[in-house]
Amino acid sequence: MNNKLVFDYARDALIYLIDKYNIKEIYLPYYLCDVIRHSVVKAGCKPLFYHIDDNFMPTEAFPCESFIVYPNYFGICSHNVDMLVQRYPRLIVDNAHAFYSEPKGFASFNCSRKFLDKDEGAFLWIGDGENTYKPDLRRKAVFDSLHLEYGSRNNLNISIKDDDIPFCYPYLAKSIEEADNLVKVLNNHGKIIYRYWRNLPASFNEYKFYSRLVPIPLVPNG
Repeated sequence: MNNKLVFDYARDALIYLIDKYNIKEIYLPYYLCDVIRHSVVKAGCKPLFYHIDDNFMPTEAFPCESFIVYPNYFGICSHNVDMLVQRYPRLIVDNAHAFYSEPKGFASFNCSRKFLDKDEGAFLWIGDGENTYKPDLRRKAVFDSLHLEYGSRNNLNISIKDDDIPFCYPYLAKSIEEADNLVKVLNNHGKIIYRYWRNLPASFNEYKFYSRLVPIPLVPNG
């Protein structure tokens, strides 16, 4: 049975899940694109927010039968995904930053527009599946090169699998000033840097990711 569905956007895939399974409440991380949060509310579902630690893992345990959205942040969190799918049978994996990852968990979705020249929409898998897209190994080569250059001073502890194809190279600077200076340097070299996502309260652990994390693209102007 083909358990893959195609939508225009990843948020449409999540709205479909909420409607199909009559989800009334769902856990979302504070550190997440606003579009997902707004889509959950629009679908009539109550968002329950959770924090993440410095390794992007949830800082709390969830009730076993809860619906939980967990993003594979920057495509470097597949180890976290593997642990979480074992704990929570209703984990929904947001692979927007991990297009080539194999579908796992209760459901997972990704979006082609961040990775492919041709936008083929968003893909939703119900349960496990097989991702038939051939990984772009050029991305991995650039990622490895950047890790050699920045890894020794990166405040993130990055450990990825051999077959992971990240979305970008996430560099966590030691200060906001260092992050801002790096963005200026990269901009001068023709790289467009987006800061993820909205500004959270300074008291949140996640504030460091918004203010000090520089996502270095793996493709020109990406």
